Amino acid sequence: MQTKWMIALALAAAAAGCGGGGAAPVTGGPGTPAPLGSVTLSHPKGAVPVGDTIVITIEARDGAGQPVSGIQPQFSSSDATVATVDPAGVVRGLKAGAATITASVTVEGITKTGTYGIAVLEAAAPPPPPPGNGIAAFALSPATVTLAPGGSAPLEPVATTASGARVPILPQVAWSVQDASRIRVAGGVVTALAAGATTVTASFTAEGRTWTATANVIVTAPPANSTATVQGVEDAFTPSTVTIAPGGTVTWTMEDEEHDVTWTGAAPPGGNTGRIDDDEAVSRTFPAAGTYAYTCARHDGDHGGTVVVEGSTAAPVLTAVVISPASPSVAVSATAQLSATGLDQAGRTMAGLPAAQWSTADAAKATVSATGLVTGVAAGTVAVTARITHGGATREATVTVTVGGTTTPPPPTNPPPPLAATVTTPGESFSPASVTLRAGGTVTWQFTGGTRHNVTFNGNAPAGGNIPDTDAGGSAQRQFATAGTYAYTCTRHSGMNGTVVVVP
Repeated sequence: MQTKWMIALALAAAAAGCGGGGAAPVTGGPGTPAPLGSVTLSHPKGAVPVGDTIVITIEARDGAGQPVSGIQPQFSSSDATVATVDPAGVVRGLKAGAATITASVTVEGITKTGTYGIAVLEAAAPPPPPPGNGIAAFALSPATVTLAPGGSAPLEPVATTASGARVPILPQVAWSVQDASRIRVAGGVVTALAAGATTVTASFTAEGRTWTATANVIVTAPPANSTATVQGVEDAFTPSTVTIAPGGTVTWTMEDEEHDVTWTGAAPPGGNTGRIDDDEAVSRTFPAAGTYAYTCARHDGDHGGTVVVEGSTAAPVLTAVVISPASPSVAVSATAQLSATGLDQAGRTMAGLPAAQWSTADAAKATVSATGLVTGVAAGTVAVTARITHGGATREATVTVTVGGTTTPPPPTNPPPPLAATVTTPGESFSPASVTLRAGGTVTWQFTGGTRHNVTFNGNAPAGGNIPDTDAGGSAQRQFATAGTYAYTCTRHSGMNGTVVVVP
């Protein structure tokens, strides 16, 4: 075995050439260190078995040899048939051989690269199946933990026999985390450090086999303001500065005065508001981080305000997979539906992902369809895995399904109405003409087409009241806090009517 590792490492070194990418520091001028001098890749092993992964460590330093933070490396593999690497630096071995992993970093127009040779080893032969009274499945409980920064929670290693009985005593369990910047784990207790999603892995060796189990950990971000209200009073906007998160909305409400909002630089979708009459309101949504300054052109720019949009708009990267329910059970010959959700580096649900690939560790206990439908076959426990691949990253999660003779899955329930809806104005109509949402939900009117429209409520009205005449391309929102039916019309166009139905 030692000879095999030495040969593998020699192959990796040959594939990488000089490796490490340790370029000599470059200065930007006499006495001024360059913002980027070198990029170095490293890993304590330098080898990975087929089907397994390792995470490459990357370090960037400036011309003075000081670490550079906030870098966004671009990874690539010299042979993607041997090993792949995803945007987070996770290398997966595909077949025996050698490949060179390259990372490119650009800072202030200076680009440096680093390389690292990886040897991919033949996968070890699978161990023989455990005896009937031995370990048949291993999982962590709970399978998913959600914590706020600074919070902690225990993870319990649970091993079961083929009959579903719990193994009372386990050998010493080793713990590891995928991203140590977000969490730490000690003795099975997870402590949250920073917002995002990552995984914890537990492993032990028994009966000639190494058992591993993984749990997802989601560290929630502090709540960010998603809405703000600015009042237009005599010769002023108050507050003069508001701060919201990307995707948030600001509503300007006029009090005893008429104003407009005219942007002096960056502007949100919908642009300037035009005149906002006394007791009227207009909203704008800000999808991107930045600072947006405005004045009132009606008053010659003598007063104005600022909208500060704080938060990351970095492209989401698939970081974790969560299976729901976390502890499923199913009766023999009955079925239970599982769902898999992909999370990005901030712990948020990602949209547009491919369907998960499902597999079962023991089809004699339970089968699983391509859509995650589990069918109980025989009493006991079985591990079911969901795997999602997106953007070069593959992430998976596993739950332990308990198959019993008496468990009956609950009847399906209808999903609740949404908390948000969008209405457009094609031609001289509202589309859709009627929307239904839960109390507290928000409706956004996007004024499309080539003419102005308004939203005038007939009877019940939400906070903020009517939406005044708004040019094509503009938008406005209203939040409906109370259940009821809200009928409205555009007074500029006969027969242009709509309804908002709000349920508890």
